Amino acid sequence: MNHQQNNQEPQAPQVMWLAFVPRDALHFRDGRSFEAGESARVLYPRPSTVAGAVGAALGHEAGTVRGPLPASRLRGREDWKMYFPLPADVVPTKDGKWTRLRPIRSAATTDLHDPGMVLLSAPKAEAPAADRWWSAQKLQTYLSDSVDLARRAEVDHSPFVLEHRTGIARDNRTVLDAHLYSNEFLRLSESAHTEWAILAQCVLTTGLRPAPARAVRWGGEGRMADVEVVSCPMEWPRPPDTFPGGRVLVYLATPGIWRTRAPGGQWRTGWRPPLPANAVLRAAAVPGAEAIASASPRPDGTVRDVWQRWAVPAGSVYLIEFGGDDPETAAAEWAHRVHGTALEAQTAAPGSASHRLATAGFGLILTGRWND
Repeated sequence: MNHQQNNQEPQAPQVMWLAFVPRDALHFRDGRSFEAGESARVLYPRPSTVAGAVGAALGHEAGTVRGPLPASRLRGREDWKMYFPLPADVVPTKDGKWTRLRPIRSAATTDLHDPGMVLLSAPKAEAPAADRWWSAQKLQTYLSDSVDLARRAEVDHSPFVLEHRTGIARDNRTVLDAHLYSNEFLRLSESAHTEWAILAQCVLTTGLRPAPARAVRWGGEGRMADVEVVSCPMEWPRPPDTFPGGRVLVYLATPGIWRTRAPGGQWRTGWRPPLPANAVLRAAAVPGAEAIASASPRPDGTVRDVWQRWAVPAGSVYLIEFGGDDPETAAAEWAHRVHGTALEAQTAAPGSASHRLATAGFGLILTGRWND
């Protein structure tokens, strides 16, 4: 009897992009209590919210979701143009232009310093500008370390418009006394010629390519978003081919939540990304931490698995350097492998909190190069 061996290779995961077009203003909060005097604020769509929308659209969890990121296109066209948070080491100057922070040698230190770390600075640099964005094409130029900020910075304002709405609290058919409130909402920019959406890359490990639902609940209770499969080719800004001196720039495209175990055994959320053993952190541009909250709904309308953690904001930049006998080869291999992925998606134990955060889209990185 002849036995035939099955030599078929495992089917590669299929990748699809989904565009979510909100029908109304969006309302995502940071998880703090909604009471008078509290400092809760509205936030941009977070990875956990878009991962939930992807699951609702597909009817099951996608293997990995990467995003979300805003994108625009001309009405009637199919090609989307993605936008990314401005890197934190690109800052305005006192004369109204833009510059890039570079590593400098200084005697000053902080309590976060490790041996070999340096500060980032630039002449006439001001505080980082809030809520600025770059196109994918401009970000790719930045990753190759060839961006010319003095001539063409091309920094865009936010695609989101902040709306303030006033509401009341009701008790049956009457208004509760002293319960007039104001709240913030976000709306994507609108014009007669341009439309905006929130894009997410979905890696389907099941080998299937289901047709997603045409609309899902998203953006707050009772709000809907239309779902569209992106038909035009989409890709992340490409990394450089080489990394001189073994130097790699790590750009954070979505908020990062990196958890490490403290000496006492407790899990801690920190600002440092997980790096390979042969790489060291030389410098970082990290704005203030931001609160991330999430909850999983139950069919009866209640929620489960409610959590809140501090996250490293999108746009943060890390400058790392590889060592060893051939640092440039090691840097290129690592940078090309992790580019366009979440750092812990491949290394964390499946089913762990770190793995679920990574596969939901937290900590999406793009790699580039840097010099002094």
